Formats: sequence, C-alpha cells, structure tokens
Amino acid sequence: MSIAVRLSVGILGVLVVICATVSVLALVQKQALQGQNQNLQNEITSDESKLADLTTKAKKLEDDADRLNNKISQAQQEKTQAQSQYDELKHKSDQLQSQIEQANTDRDDWKNRVDTITRERDDLMEKLKNQPPKIVYKEKIQKVYIHDAAPAAPAAAPVEVASPQGDQYWASVLRQKAALQIEISKEKVALDKAALQVVDLKKQNSDLALEVKRVNNEKDEISQKIKYGQDLSDNLSIDLARSRNDQKAVNDRADKLKEENLTLQSQIRELSSTKLDLERTIARLTDDKDAMQKKLIETESVIQSRIDDIWKIKESLDKKLSENGTSTSSTGSMELPPIIVNAPNNQQQATEIRPAPAAAGRTRGSIISINQPNNFVIVDLGQQNSPISVGNTLKVFRDSTEIASLEVIQVRRDICAADIKDKSSELKVGDAVKL
Repeated sequence: MSIAVRLSVGILGVLVVICATVSVLALVQKQALQGQNQNLQNEITSDESKLADLTTKAKKLEDDADRLNNKISQAQQEKTQAQSQYDELKHKSDQLQSQIEQANTDRDDWKNRVDTITRERDDLMEKLKNQPPKIVYKEKIQKVYIHDAAPAAPAAAPVEVASPQGDQYWASVLRQKAALQIEISKEKVALDKAALQVVDLKKQNSDLALEVKRVNNEKDEISQKIKYGQDLSDNLSIDLARSRNDQKAVNDRADKLKEENLTLQSQIRELSSTKLDLERTIARLTDDKDAMQKKLIETESVIQSRIDDIWKIKESLDKKLSENGTSTSSTGSMELPPIIVNAPNNQQQATEIRPAPAAAGRTRGSIISINQPNNFVIVDLGQQNSPISVGNTLKVFRDSTEIASLEVIQVRRDICAADIKDKSSELKVGDAVKL
C-alpha cells in the first residue's frame, strides 16, 4: 500500500475518531444537561409543592385569624353585656341602699317620737303624783282619795278637804286624764305600728343585705368573666399577632421561592438555548461525519477500483510473462509496478504509491479494502513486512473478539489478498488481522 493511501486512510481514521469523540462528548454533555434539566425540574416541582403547602398554611392561618377575630368580637360583646348588667345591678344596689338608709332614718324618727311620747307620759304621771290634795269646804264635804299613788304605798285614808272649785275642777282633771290616757293609747298603737314597721324594715334590710350580697356575688362573677374575657382577648391578640408574623414569614418565603423560581426558569431557558445550540452542533457534526463517511466510501471505492486495476495489470503481466517464457521468482511473487491513484477529491493529481519499509516479521495487520462481489479482502501484510505465504489462515478480530477467518490467495510485497471463509458479522475496513 502506498504512503498516500495510508496517509488518506490515517487521516480518515483520525477524522472518524475525532467525529466519534466529539459525538461522544456532545452526547455526554447533552446527557449532563438533561440531568441538570431534570434536577431543575425536580427542584421546581418541589418548590411548587412547598409553595402550595405554604399557601395552604397561610390560608389556614388566615382562617384561624378570622376565627380569633370573631372570638374577640364575641368576647367584646359579652364584656359589654356584662358591663351593662353590672351597671344595672349597681344601680339597683344603690337604690336599695338609699331605701335602706331612708328606712333607717324613718326608724330613728319613729324611735325618737316614741321616746318623746314616753317622756311626756312619764312627766304627766309625775305631775299627777305630785298634785296637792283638794280642800273641801263646809257646804260640801267630799271624800278625796289619791288615785295615782305609787303601787307599793298603802291605801290612804280619806281626807276631808275643802275644794274651792268644786266638781268642775275635778271633772276637768278627769277629762285631762282621760284625754292623756287616750293619747297614750294612741301613742302605744303608733308605737306598735312603728315597731312593726321597724320589724318590716329590718326584714327588708336583711332582704336587701341578701340582695346586695347576691349582687356583689354577681358583680364578682361578672368581674371574673370580664377578667377572663380580657385575658382571652389578650391571648387572642397575641395569637393573632403571632399568626400575622407567621403569615408575614410565609409571604416572605413565598416571595423568595417565586424569585428562586424565576431564577430557575431563566436558568432553564439558558440551558434550553444551550441544549438547542448543542443539538445544532451535534447535527452539524453528524452532517460532517456523514460527509466524511461519504468521502471515505468514495476513497474506498477509488482504492478498490485501483486494486482491481492492479489485479488486471498483474494478470496481463502474468500472461505476458508466460508468453515470453519468463518465470517468476522462487517465491512465486514479483514486484508490481508503481500504481497511480487519483486523490479522493477527484482532482487529477497523480501520486506514486510505493511501499513503505516495515519491520520484518510483523504478524498483525488490518483490512484496508473489502471486495464484497468477489468475497475477498486486501490486508496490509506482504512479503517484506511479514512471514506470510499463499494458503495461510488469517484471523479477523474486532475489540478482541474473533469475527472471521481468511485464506491467503495472493501475496505481494506490502499487501496480500485473502478469501473470506467464515464470518460471524460483516467485516469493516480497519478490523485487526492476525497471522
């Protein structure tokens, strides 16, 4: 094989390797970007779920705040009602207290009146006791007894005295006495009525004291209720403030998540644009690879046509040599004349392909051309670079796996032709060959 062919094959191989490497790198980068995109999608989904949870919690806190506000309003109403009941009971208590004071004043007045009447009666009795005896004159003698003497004194003997006024005086005294007795009886009745009134007033006072005690108890209960309502209102206010703080924190967290979501969306857009650029680059590299493969196929077809020309030239030379009586060398081989191969880009630039010196005894080579219609291949093993001969069996390997066996049918200086005997997969240019 000539240097130009080997160089072309090497360049094509390098280009194929470069294209494969670029494709692999692009594929790896695409997979990495897809993984990052998937991770970002998962994070976005997680953030959306967290945002939904936070929204639910915020809604629940708002409902709790509304419920607490309703409780506070109800507590305020109960407090207002209790305050009104307390004011009403206080007004009643003040009225009862004023009535009790009025009853006590009336009682004191009646008591003073009773004391006054009692003193007047005692004074009258004392006056009657201290009244001097009556004097009876000669024309009318009358027995006079002292009626109002003390109960412990013995009965006085009748004394005959002269009375200047006569019966009219004693009649007036008796009338005064009767009037005093009537007045005393009236005062006793009034005193009894006053005593009854005092008893009634005492009863009313006790009832009022019980009522005041009950009102005080109700007042204490209302005060306790008001205090409980105030404590409840304070606690509800604290809970409301705490819930508002929690809601504010939730809103801040939601805003932060929204900002992060927007940042992630912008990153996703950037990654999407990068992905599109990479896909375009991969498509361009794929097109370049296809173009290179087409050029490689064209080069292989050109090489194959030149090899066919070589065989034709060889056959014509063998025929001419046989006609001239010229025999081949002892090894049954001869050096072919230089081969002119056109460049793959169809430019008519002629290049002389001469075999390159190789290390003697090489037993490893590779397939450089395949002739599918005639079922044979060309291997870069020849007389100068390997101990190969007609009839040898060659093994074809791909990635350390044997895929075919070959039988050498022609040997030249740098190449040999071999029939395809057994194969497990299609052969390709570049497959390794071992002797």
